[in-house]
Amino acid sequence: MIFNKEISESLTLKIAESVRVKKERGEEVFSLGIGEPDFDAPQELKDAVVKALDIPTNIRYSAAMGLPSLREKIAEDLNTRNHIPCKAENIVITPGTKQAIILSLMALLEPGDEVVVIMPAWVSYIPQSFIAETQVVVKNVDMRKDDYSWDMEALEQAVTPKTKVIIFNTPQNPTGMVVPEADQRRLFEIAERNDAFIIADEIYERLVYGDVPHFSIGSLEEQVSRVITVNGFGKSHAITGWRIGYAVVPPCLLGNLKKLQQHINSNTSTLIQMAIDLAWPLPVEHIPVFCGRLKNRAKLYQDFLDSHPQLSGSHPKGSFYAFMNIGSTGLASLDFCAQLLEKTGVAVTPGIAFGKDWDDHVRLSLAVDERVLEEAFKRIHRFLEEECWR
Repeated sequence: MIFNKEISESLTLKIAESVRVKKERGEEVFSLGIGEPDFDAPQELKDAVVKALDIPTNIRYSAAMGLPSLREKIAEDLNTRNHIPCKAENIVITPGTKQAIILSLMALLEPGDEVVVIMPAWVSYIPQSFIAETQVVVKNVDMRKDDYSWDMEALEQAVTPKTKVIIFNTPQNPTGMVVPEADQRRLFEIAERNDAFIIADEIYERLVYGDVPHFSIGSLEEQVSRVITVNGFGKSHAITGWRIGYAVVPPCLLGNLKKLQQHINSNTSTLIQMAIDLAWPLPVEHIPVFCGRLKNRAKLYQDFLDSHPQLSGSHPKGSFYAFMNIGSTGLASLDFCAQLLEKTGVAVTPGIAFGKDWDDHVRLSLAVDERVLEEAFKRIHRFLEEECWR
């Protein structure tokens, strides 16, 4: 395999490893780095795992595309909540949403194809594109830095008849922005005009707490044909380690995707699939509570920004991230993060991980207790005053 230079180590996981090492040394760390919910998984899901253990077939393979009963439930839910006109046969269940994305890219891409990625973007979209096809051409389209909205004119210019797929996510990692319906409608028109596919990563779709509602671009189709919607349960139900996600796949890609799943995974964990199936409809009572806490944390972040006129950043409305502009410090994002961790014990993620033009930003995770967040902001304030702006 050819390891393109874009297939680099994940900086988000690298930061997590640095945090782990410092904690093992007994050092105090306030981690705003990796993105995992800080609440516990619903008890109903834990009970369902125990119940699933007593079903003999759960020690056997499942169908490669997933348990038929769970695929039916997911399709029905997507039709009802997101208005995506899918059927069970459009659903493939994967070991996490990350796997859903790369399998989709592998099923799609051929040498010379173009992939358009809206930046800043989750760290794996570009490496996965090159893993899927070493001779792919990736075009990055940057959001505007003043308000983190899509630059529709730049997107229009970037998408051509050579474009095979456009990748975006909403709510967004790393900015916390929610993409408005109007922008998604225009993106769909651009893709349709150029006969391009769309991968819509909606893993944070239940975590919305601002004034922009979530909209699924897949709902613009009369039948699944152009949009590949990927989603999962890890972020909304605090089961990131269970590794279960899914993709809504157009019929023209199902054959290739099934072959990939058969030869790479055989199947997603039968036990975990059955636990989700047994717990369906999945509990959602915790989600408004968590979204309320995220809204409070976003307010703490906004208050912190307002107290520092030299700083700016995104105004999160969904997911659990904020993207802070540190350009006024004069430090590149890796240097900023390294110095901040060493001198204050606060861990954040360098913006360069989310795109080469975003080295003047850092990502903060809001998936931490308010007390941790408040202390982290105090320490960042002290670092800025003593190290950057003296």
